[in-house]
Amino acid sequence: MIASAGSLPAYPFIHVNGNATITLPADIAELDFELTAFTTNADESLMLLNSQSEDVLVFLLAHKIVAADVEAHDTRKLVAVDEMAASDTSMQRFRLVRSFHVYARNLEHWNTVTQYLLSRPYLGNFSVRFGRTDYAQIEHQLTSKAAENARDRAKELAAGFSVKLLGPTAVSEQALSRIDSELGLDGFKIVQTNADSGDKPTMSDLSLPGALIYKKSVNVILRTR
Repeated sequence: MIASAGSLPAYPFIHVNGNATITLPADIAELDFELTAFTTNADESLMLLNSQSEDVLVFLLAHKIVAADVEAHDTRKLVAVDEMAASDTSMQRFRLVRSFHVYARNLEHWNTVTQYLLSRPYLGNFSVRFGRTDYAQIEHQLTSKAAENARDRAKELAAGFSVKLLGPTAVSEQALSRIDSELGLDGFKIVQTNADSGDKPTMSDLSLPGALIYKKSVNVILRTR
């Protein structure tokens, strides 16, 4: 089968673009961070890392985050060449890191949780993503609203040029997109921190966004006469 496409339909038509946006507060969040233990003894570093992990887990569970929504990954070792190659054993360091992923389904205690984590001297490499649990419903509503907007714009154009609208002959849809970053309401944040520098993110870096804005567009070609 050979297919070819022309630049324009061969019949009279109107082409319109319909748009829709929905603005809602976030009701879920995902948080990633790392715990770091850094001592002169490997066993001591592991013991310290496990103690830190238990402290964080207990705190999270006490603030409406269930254990099933906390992923603690395997411990990994980060070795700086100049640290382990030091001839003086007192200068050697054993750095152990464990990564956490937390899914917060209840944001009632979000500020309390982030304040606690930011206060820990051994946490770093934060990333936060905010979202909605009703994403599928949002997409459905946006499609309906964008289609309605396209129909209204087509009617206005048809009336302006005194032509009669017939049915649509082609419809295409742009994927659902989050445009909060463009509006300064960023739903995804990565804050890289150096465990040794003490350069921590602030509450404003991890705070809930004012709103999440979702957008969808549809393109429609309607035959006219």
